[in-house]
Amino acid sequence: MKVAVMNFSGNTGKTTVSDQLLSPRMKAHRYAIETINAGASDNTADIERLKGRQFGELQAWLMTIDDAVVDVGASNVEDFVKYMGQFAGSHEEFDYFLVPAVAEKKQQADTINTVKTLAALGVPAKRILVVFNKVDIDEADELPELFSAVFGFHALEKKFTLKPDAVIFSNEVFERLRALKKNIAEVVEDTTDYRSQLRTASNDDDKQHAVRMVSVQRLAKSAWQNLDDVYRVLFGKVK
Repeated sequence: MKVAVMNFSGNTGKTTVSDQLLSPRMKAHRYAIETINAGASDNTADIERLKGRQFGELQAWLMTIDDAVVDVGASNVEDFVKYMGQFAGSHEEFDYFLVPAVAEKKQQADTINTVKTLAALGVPAKRILVVFNKVDIDEADELPELFSAVFGFHALEKKFTLKPDAVIFSNEVFERLRALKKNIAEVVEDTTDYRSQLRTASNDDDKQHAVRMVSVQRLAKSAWQNLDDVYRVLFGKVK
């Protein structure tokens, strides 16, 4: 499966979706379409970095592989779309276009514009998915009100597939992971007994590190389950 993650707006969580939701579950080749040295996956070594105007090069790679996650940075999305349009039919290299949405009005408007642009290129609605990001768990039942512009657009124009259960809840673990330069899979799979380390720590630095890691592991477990659920809603069974 090949998935492009994109939105004309910044601050919608594209890199979180790429690095924390998709990559650990797809085990796929990873590409960041960004201004070099500024943007997505700065702490990730195993990722190919390109600019939007290098779409032709990306397209050639995509033809030779089965699985890919392509994180399109906001600063390069216009070029990405422009050059994808020049290669007529090249959108067919992607199984899905995943558009992260957050509740702010401007970002919702940009989400709708992203969907319209993809539809104008010929991408069918079944391959354009929206994931609702950074939602407070207490507001889960208020999704249609929080994202009224997106839901209203879908009601008028069925240009994307609406999956109301595709909700990534706000969780401070994502900020903590950035500071640790780890992805959520690394924390979930870490079997270190940090509580034992805390008991045997001989200095304050070691104690604080153990405390941080116990907290991160606890947060990561709930976030991981949430991401598993979202992945199943969007794509079916997790690999």
